[in-house]
Amino acid sequence: MSQFNTPVSALIICRNEVDMIADCLESVDFCAEIVVVDSGSTDGTLECIQQFIARGYPIRLLHNEWPGFARQRLFALERASQPWCLCIEADERADAELKQSIVEITRSGKTDIDGWYVRRRDYLKGYGYAHRWVAHNRIFRLFRRDKATMDVAQRVHESFKVPGKTAIIEKGMLLHRRATSLTDELKRTNSYSSLKVEAQVEQGARPSMSRLMFSPWINFLKFYVGKRYFLCGRHGYVHSAMVFLYSYVTEAKLFEARDERRADQANLKSRK
Repeated sequence: MSQFNTPVSALIICRNEVDMIADCLESVDFCAEIVVVDSGSTDGTLECIQQFIARGYPIRLLHNEWPGFARQRLFALERASQPWCLCIEADERADAELKQSIVEITRSGKTDIDGWYVRRRDYLKGYGYAHRWVAHNRIFRLFRRDKATMDVAQRVHESFKVPGKTAIIEKGMLLHRRATSLTDELKRTNSYSSLKVEAQVEQGARPSMSRLMFSPWINFLKFYVGKRYFLCGRHGYVHSAMVFLYSYVTEAKLFEARDERRADQANLKSRK
Protein backbone atom coordinates (compact mmCIF):
# COMPACT_ATOMS: atom_id res chain seq x y z
CA MET A 1 0.00 0.00 0.00
CA SER A 2 1.45 3.36 -1.07
CA GLN A 3 1.95 6.03 1.55
CA PHE A 4 0.12 9.36 1.77
CA ASN A 5 -1.86 9.07 -1.47
CA THR A 6 -5.42 8.27 -0.40
CA PRO A 7 -7.88 11.25 -0.44
CA VAL A 8 -8.45 11.14 3.31
CA SER A 9 -7.69 13.59 6.11
CA ALA A 10 -7.08 11.80 9.41
CA LEU A 11 -8.38 13.91 12.31
CA ILE A 12 -6.60 13.46 15.65
CA ILE A 13 -7.05 15.49 18.82
CA CYS A 14 -4.58 14.90 21.62
CA ARG A 15 -2.95 15.99 24.83
CA ASN A 16 -0.13 14.11 26.55
CA GLU A 17 -0.29 10.97 24.41
CA VAL A 18 3.42 10.23 24.02
CA ASP A 19 2.90 6.52 24.71
CA MET A 20 0.18 6.14 22.08
CA ILE A 21 0.55 8.71 19.29
CA ALA A 22 3.31 6.96 17.32
CA ASP A 23 1.28 3.80 16.65
CA CYS A 24 -1.70 5.93 15.70
CA LEU A 25 0.27 8.03 13.19
CA GLU A 26 1.88 4.98 11.63
CA SER A 27 -1.53 3.39 11.12
CA VAL A 28 -2.82 6.33 9.06
CA ASP A 29 0.18 6.52 6.73
CA PHE A 30 -2.15 5.91 3.77
CA CYS A 31 -3.85 9.31 4.30
CA ALA A 32 -2.92 12.28 2.15
CA GLU A 33 -3.28 14.56 5.17
CA ILE A 34 -3.07 14.10 8.94
CA VAL A 35 -4.55 16.94 11.00
CA VAL A 36 -3.35 16.81 14.61
CA VAL A 37 -4.82 19.29 17.09
CA ASP A 38 -2.94 19.43 20.39
CA SER A 39 -4.33 21.21 23.46
CA GLY A 40 -1.14 21.63 25.48
CA SER A 41 0.97 18.49 25.67
CA THR A 42 3.96 18.57 28.02
CA ASP A 43 5.06 14.91 28.02
CA GLY A 44 6.95 14.64 24.74
CA THR A 45 3.94 14.19 22.46
CA LEU A 46 4.84 17.22 20.34
CA GLU A 47 8.44 16.09 19.95
CA CYS A 48 7.21 12.67 18.81
CA ILE A 49 4.92 14.26 16.22
CA GLN A 50 7.77 16.45 14.97
CA GLN A 51 9.81 13.30 14.36
CA PHE A 52 7.06 11.99 12.09
CA ILE A 53 6.95 15.33 10.26
CA ALA A 54 10.70 15.05 9.70
CA ARG A 55 10.11 11.59 8.19
CA GLY A 56 7.80 13.11 5.59
CA TYR A 57 4.40 12.42 7.13
CA PRO A 58 1.86 15.00 5.81
CA ILE A 59 0.99 16.24 9.29
CA ARG A 60 -0.61 19.61 10.00
CA LEU A 61 0.20 20.16 13.68
CA LEU A 62 -2.13 22.74 15.19
CA HIS A 63 -2.54 24.08 18.72
CA ASN A 64 -5.89 24.99 20.24
CA GLU A 65 -6.86 25.55 23.86
CA TRP A 66 -9.28 22.88 25.06
CA PRO A 67 -12.89 23.93 24.25
CA GLY A 68 -14.47 20.52 24.86
CA PHE A 69 -14.49 17.34 22.79
CA ALA A 70 -17.08 18.37 20.21
CA ARG A 71 -15.66 21.83 19.49
CA GLN A 72 -12.11 20.46 19.29
CA ARG A 73 -13.15 17.84 16.73
CA LEU A 74 -15.00 20.50 14.75
CA PHE A 75 -11.87 22.66 14.86
CA ALA A 76 -9.91 19.80 13.27
CA LEU A 77 -12.59 19.16 10.63
CA GLU A 78 -12.66 22.80 9.58
CA ARG A 79 -8.94 22.64 8.83
CA ALA A 80 -9.03 19.46 6.78
CA SER A 81 -8.70 19.63 3.00
CA GLN A 82 -9.30 16.11 1.65
CA PRO A 83 -12.74 14.95 0.40
CA TRP A 84 -12.91 12.19 3.05
CA CYS A 85 -12.13 12.37 6.78
CA LEU A 86 -11.20 9.62 9.24
CA CYS A 87 -11.75 10.56 12.88
CA ILE A 88 -9.33 8.53 14.98
CA GLU A 89 -8.25 8.78 18.61
CA ALA A 90 -4.62 9.01 19.65
CA ASP A 91 -4.94 5.68 21.47
CA GLU A 92 -6.39 3.88 18.44
CA ARG A 93 -4.84 2.45 15.33
CA ALA A 94 -6.28 1.12 12.10
CA ASP A 95 -5.34 -2.48 11.40
CA ALA A 96 -4.15 -3.58 7.96
CA GLU A 97 -7.58 -4.78 6.81
CA LEU A 98 -9.28 -1.54 7.81
CA LYS A 99 -6.64 0.52 6.03
CA GLN A 100 -7.22 -1.46 2.84
CA SER A 101 -11.00 -1.12 3.17
CA ILE A 102 -10.75 2.67 3.56
CA VAL A 103 -8.43 2.94 0.57
CA GLU A 104 -10.86 0.98 -1.61
CA ILE A 105 -13.88 3.00 -0.47
CA THR A 106 -12.36 6.45 -0.87
CA ARG A 107 -10.55 5.79 -4.14
CA SER A 108 -13.49 4.21 -5.93
CA GLY A 109 -15.33 7.50 -6.45
CA LYS A 110 -18.52 5.58 -7.17
CA THR A 111 -20.11 5.08 -3.78
CA ASP A 112 -23.29 7.01 -2.89
CA ILE A 113 -22.61 6.48 0.80
CA ASP A 114 -21.65 9.58 2.79
CA GLY A 115 -20.40 7.94 5.98
CA TRP A 116 -19.15 4.66 7.34
CA TYR A 117 -19.19 2.95 10.71
CA VAL A 118 -16.15 0.93 11.74
CA ARG A 119 -15.80 -1.78 14.34
CA ARG A 120 -13.57 -1.04 17.33
CA ARG A 121 -11.86 -3.75 19.34
CA ASP A 122 -11.16 -2.74 22.94
CA TYR A 123 -8.12 -3.72 24.95
CA LEU A 124 -8.83 -5.12 28.41
CA LYS A 125 -6.00 -4.71 30.89
CA GLY A 126 -4.69 -8.10 31.97
CA TYR A 127 -6.45 -9.86 29.10
CA GLY A 128 -5.49 -8.16 25.84
CA TYR A 129 -7.73 -7.34 22.91
CA ALA A 130 -11.28 -8.55 23.48
CA HIS A 131 -12.13 -12.06 22.24
CA ARG A 132 -12.64 -12.20 18.48
CA TRP A 133 -16.24 -13.38 18.97
CA VAL A 134 -17.17 -10.33 21.03
CA ALA A 135 -19.66 -8.09 19.21
CA HIS A 136 -17.34 -5.11 18.92
CA ASN A 137 -18.77 -1.60 19.04
CA ARG A 138 -19.57 0.08 15.74
CA ILE A 139 -18.69 3.75 15.70
CA PHE A 140 -19.08 6.44 13.03
CA ARG A 141 -15.61 7.48 11.91
CA LEU A 142 -15.26 7.78 8.09
CA PHE A 143 -17.26 10.43 6.23
CA ARG A 144 -17.31 12.96 3.42
CA ARG A 145 -15.81 16.21 4.68
CA ASP A 146 -18.33 18.52 3.01
CA LYS A 147 -21.30 16.58 4.42
CA ALA A 148 -20.21 16.27 8.05
CA THR A 149 -21.69 18.21 10.96
CA MET A 150 -21.09 18.15 14.71
CA ASP A 151 -23.48 19.03 17.53
CA VAL A 152 -21.23 21.20 19.71
CA ALA A 153 -23.72 20.94 22.59
CA GLN A 154 -22.57 17.36 23.13
CA ARG A 155 -20.19 17.11 26.08
CA VAL A 156 -19.24 13.44 25.78
CA HIS A 157 -19.73 10.55 23.31
CA GLU A 158 -19.79 13.16 20.56
CA SER A 159 -19.83 12.03 16.94
CA PHE A 160 -19.89 13.55 13.49
CA LYS A 161 -23.07 13.09 11.46
CA VAL A 162 -23.96 13.15 7.77
CA PRO A 163 -27.40 13.59 6.18
CA GLY A 164 -27.01 10.88 3.54
CA LYS A 165 -26.61 7.11 3.47
CA THR A 166 -24.33 5.30 5.91
CA ALA A 167 -22.97 1.76 6.01
CA ILE A 168 -20.61 -0.46 7.99
CA ILE A 169 -17.08 -1.40 6.98
CA GLU A 170 -17.10 -5.17 7.43
CA LYS A 171 -13.39 -5.84 6.95
CA GLY A 172 -10.90 -4.47 9.45
CA MET A 173 -11.04 -2.83 12.85
CA LEU A 174 -9.85 0.06 14.92
CA LEU A 175 -7.71 -1.31 17.72
CA HIS A 176 -8.28 0.63 20.94
CA ARG A 177 -5.07 0.24 22.94
CA ARG A 178 -5.67 1.98 26.26
CA ALA A 179 -4.57 -0.30 29.10
CA THR A 180 -5.85 1.90 31.92
CA SER A 181 -5.97 0.84 35.56
CA LEU A 182 -9.27 0.41 37.37
CA THR A 183 -8.47 3.58 39.32
CA ASP A 184 -8.14 5.54 36.08
CA GLU A 185 -11.32 3.99 34.71
CA LEU A 186 -13.19 5.11 37.82
CA LYS A 187 -11.88 8.66 37.38
CA ARG A 188 -12.94 8.61 33.75
CA THR A 189 -16.39 7.28 34.66
CA ASN A 190 -16.82 10.07 37.19
CA SER A 191 -15.68 12.75 34.73
CA TYR A 192 -17.69 11.51 31.75
CA SER A 193 -20.87 11.00 33.77
CA SER A 194 -20.65 14.58 35.04
CA LEU A 195 -20.21 15.91 31.50
CA LYS A 196 -23.16 13.87 30.28
CA VAL A 197 -25.40 15.12 33.09
CA GLU A 198 -24.43 18.73 32.37
CA ALA A 199 -25.58 18.28 28.78
CA GLN A 200 -28.78 16.51 29.88
CA VAL A 201 -29.66 19.30 32.31
CA GLU A 202 -29.13 21.91 29.59
CA GLN A 203 -31.48 19.92 27.32
CA GLY A 204 -34.16 19.77 30.01
CA ALA A 205 -33.82 16.06 30.81
CA ARG A 206 -35.61 14.81 33.91
CA PRO A 207 -34.44 12.00 36.19
CA SER A 208 -36.39 8.77 36.24
CA MET A 209 -36.61 6.23 39.03
CA SER A 210 -37.21 3.43 36.54
CA ARG A 211 -34.05 4.37 34.61
CA LEU A 212 -32.07 4.53 37.85
CA MET A 213 -33.25 1.04 38.80
CA PHE A 214 -33.19 -0.77 35.47
CA SER A 215 -30.91 1.04 33.00
CA PRO A 216 -27.64 -0.04 34.72
CA TRP A 217 -28.67 -3.70 34.64
CA ILE A 218 -29.87 -3.49 31.04
CA ASN A 219 -26.56 -2.00 29.97
CA PHE A 220 -24.59 -4.59 31.94
CA LEU A 221 -26.46 -7.46 30.29
CA LYS A 222 -26.15 -5.80 26.89
CA PHE A 223 -22.36 -5.94 27.18
CA TYR A 224 -21.77 -9.07 29.24
CA VAL A 225 -24.30 -11.29 27.47
CA GLY A 226 -25.44 -9.48 24.33
CA LYS A 227 -21.97 -8.43 23.19
CA ARG A 228 -20.48 -11.64 24.64
CA TYR A 229 -17.89 -10.08 26.92
CA PHE A 230 -18.34 -13.16 29.11
CA LEU A 231 -15.90 -14.78 26.67
CA CYS A 232 -13.17 -12.59 28.22
CA GLY A 233 -13.54 -14.16 31.68
CA ARG A 234 -13.36 -11.94 34.74
CA HIS A 235 -11.89 -9.12 32.64
CA GLY A 236 -15.02 -9.08 30.53
CA TYR A 237 -17.14 -9.07 33.69
CA VAL A 238 -15.22 -6.09 35.08
CA HIS A 239 -15.53 -4.26 31.75
CA SER A 240 -19.30 -4.83 31.73
CA ALA A 241 -19.56 -3.83 35.39
CA MET A 242 -17.92 -0.49 34.55
CA VAL A 243 -20.67 0.05 31.97
CA PHE A 244 -23.19 -0.68 34.76
CA LEU A 245 -21.45 1.84 37.02
CA TYR A 246 -21.35 4.56 34.37
CA SER A 247 -25.07 4.15 33.72
CA TYR A 248 -25.92 4.12 37.44
CA VAL A 249 -23.77 7.13 38.35
CA THR A 250 -25.14 9.15 35.43
CA GLU A 251 -28.75 8.53 36.47
CA ALA A 252 -27.96 9.22 40.14
CA LYS A 253 -26.19 12.49 39.30
CA LEU A 254 -29.20 13.59 37.26
CA PHE A 255 -31.34 13.24 40.41
CA GLU A 256 -28.72 15.16 42.39
CA ALA A 257 -28.67 17.94 39.80
CA ARG A 258 -32.46 18.25 39.99
CA ASP A 259 -32.37 18.45 43.80
CA GLU A 260 -29.65 21.10 43.72
CA ARG A 261 -31.61 23.13 41.17
CA ARG A 262 -34.73 22.98 43.32
CA ALA A 263 -32.74 24.03 46.40
CA ASP A 264 -31.29 27.01 44.50
CA GLN A 265 -34.77 28.03 43.35
CA ALA A 266 -36.12 27.76 46.91
CA ASN A 267 -33.27 29.89 48.25
CA LEU A 268 -33.89 32.48 45.57
CA LYS A 269 -37.59 32.69 46.47
CA SER A 270 -36.83 33.03 50.18
CA ARG A 271 -34.64 36.08 49.52
CA LYS A 272 -37.41 37.91 47.69
